[in-house]
Amino acid sequence: MTIRKKVDMSTHGYTSKTTLAKPWILPLIILAGLAAAWAAPWSFTEGTPVSYIGKTLVPLLAQAIISSLCSIFAFLGKPAWLPLLFVTIGISFINAFGFLIGIWGVEFQTMQSVVLLLVAIALVPTAIWGRKVVDYTVTTDMPTFNADPRHDNW
Repeated sequence: MTIRKKVDMSTHGYTSKTTLAKPWILPLIILAGLAAAWAAPWSFTEGTPVSYIGKTLVPLLAQAIISSLCSIFAFLGKPAWLPLLFVTIGISFINAFGFLIGIWGVEFQTMQSVVLLLVAIALVPTAIWGRKVVDYTVTTDMPTFNADPRHDNW
């Protein structure tokens, strides 16, 4: 015969705080990835050097991938979403200014640069007002099949 004792972890001080994303920031983070995919020139002329393609696509793909991971982690409530948000904001500004003034030797048209810059600016409020600190406690008062007292004598 096994005696199981019900333990409330919150009485033992097992409380924690976590930072969750407010629901309105997910579309903005996803938009950062979509803007990077839209700005990418997906057709190059014959004879375009591989270095030019790499200088164009690698930064934009990095922005798209990191923003996608950030939005997935934010949706799941994983704590990694916040550092990825700051990385997404940084990469968005680097790409916006990099392609606007041609840092890598690649200069986009005005519309593509403006969209990348607007998306980068739109991500700043997500870092400022998009966080929600939540207190939560972990309790073990979930019903189980082996609950005390046993109900096999009903």
